[in-house]
Amino acid sequence: MTDDAWPGDAAAAVTSESLLAPLVHDRQVGYFAYCLRNLPLVYGKLDTNRLTLVHFAVHALDLLYANVNFWNNHALQQQLRLNKQAIVDWIYALQITTDQIQQAVQNDPSLLSSPPTSTSSLEALVGFKGGTFLGGSFHNHASEETVTSTTRTTTTALPWHYNHGHIAMTYTALCTLRTLGDDWSRLDKVGIIRALPHLQLDDGSFQCIAVGSEHDMRFLYCATAISYMLNDWSGIDMDKACQYIRRCKSFDGALALVPGQEGHGGSTFTGIASLVLMNRLEDVLDSNWRRELIHWCVARQVGGMQGRPNKAEDTCYSYWIGGTLRLLSQNGHDPFNYFSLLNQQALCDFVFECQTPMGGFGKLIQAPPDVLHSYYSLAYLSMAQEEFDADAARHNDDDGPDEIKDSASSHNKILKSLNCTLGIGTDVASFFQPKVP
Repeated sequence: MTDDAWPGDAAAAVTSESLLAPLVHDRQVGYFAYCLRNLPLVYGKLDTNRLTLVHFAVHALDLLYANVNFWNNHALQQQLRLNKQAIVDWIYALQITTDQIQQAVQNDPSLLSSPPTSTSSLEALVGFKGGTFLGGSFHNHASEETVTSTTRTTTTALPWHYNHGHIAMTYTALCTLRTLGDDWSRLDKVGIIRALPHLQLDDGSFQCIAVGSEHDMRFLYCATAISYMLNDWSGIDMDKACQYIRRCKSFDGALALVPGQEGHGGSTFTGIASLVLMNRLEDVLDSNWRRELIHWCVARQVGGMQGRPNKAEDTCYSYWIGGTLRLLSQNGHDPFNYFSLLNQQALCDFVFECQTPMGGFGKLIQAPPDVLHSYYSLAYLSMAQEEFDADAARHNDDDGPDEIKDSASSHNKILKSLNCTLGIGTDVASFFQPKVP
């Protein structure tokens, strides 16, 4: 640097545009659009989770169009042979509503003789299932005009002790419908909230389905996200939920999926995000625990991010652990930006090494792409873009040259900004109140 150089020149040389330059936008768009139209055969085993795969693809396309609302742009959708309304109708076809259950019992009272065994416990079945694996009538949910007595009978004749909502699918359905611009007018909001107490166990955790299942931190997060988006917390015992999160603390400050297990990047994020959504982060995390957790998160960087000590780096943890640091930075009385403690350049370099020629991102270098790791790679890159933009703004003070100020303020974003608490675009998340980071 010459003697007369402005001190901000070196920092400003690395911008979010140069940082994200390796992103092959067209291939990424093509990859996610293809996954929405026709999933590869290998995804057949995930038929019960198809709604989650749609969630990743829909939100990836939303992030990839930073300067235009992709899901409001009919021309762009036509180019990619996508039909937004068809996706919305398909999602509603997976909804299990209170009215459906009541009608099913009316048609066949013997449903009460097998688990669940009461009308009250049948409330727990409300929500969204993950796919069309049980069959049933699609048109039963497409619109009010298409509902007939015949299709209604077909749907309610399904075996209801298998035909039930799944809490993770309900979370992804709410996010995806809102991102697609749906007004939720067909959503059984009351029924979804009434189902939650049946899914919360005595230890404060949530099971994912009503008829007995795994229960851990992931589903507690889904319950808090659902309650936050629907603005109704009557379905959650928050004190029990917070106590469960405390019991999942590992010796090193990270959070496990269940008490007594090793801390993990994914469960740490979901636990911290749950506290943010409940507005209970400061109640649960004292200064010592916060310090331990920040140290644990930063120590997971080995170029890329590893999910646990002594494990290989993996693209999705760029989001899970980077997002945890971001949430810890934007809550509480300490204004320090813990996300900046990560070497963002090295982390971006690793993520881009996992970008594949066909689009998408693998979990590891030279691994084939999959929609989960592809979406969370983009989610991290969106956060990194915002971090570099904020860093440029900090250098862009009144003493800086005008050309640098103009460049920092007028550049086009490559990716849409992310609300990392919910894992969706900030413009979509702004619909919900109170705002979360």
